[in-house]
Amino acid sequence: MTLKERLKAHFADYGKIAIYTYLALSLSAIIGFSIAIGAGVGPSSAGGFLGVIGAGWLAAKATMPLRILATLGITPLIATLLNRRKRKQIELGIKDEDPADADEPAPATAAAADDR
Repeated sequence: MTLKERLKAHFADYGKIAIYTYLALSLSAIIGFSIAIGAGVGPSSAGGFLGVIGAGWLAAKATMPLRILATLGITPLIATLLNRRKRKQIELGIKDEDPADADEPAPATAAAADDR
């Protein structure tokens, strides 16, 4: 199984968590390389700044196989931690305030029923 196939299967297994992990690693690499290159070059114009970001992107692109391996290794740990946190919140009765999960209408309260 190739690395690309393993990554696709990983995305299918872990969904958003794997995608967010990969994107976070990618952005961190681009920003880190851009800062390192910019500190050494010291761009003086907007074109120089964009050149530094482009060089940072190229350097990050060279690390893609390492980032894919890191994603494959880190995602199960992150998923375990998030699931553990969610279970603990459920046990403590803390509701998740994620508006993206609010697909269902809120249940009517007793006070709302009295107002009718």
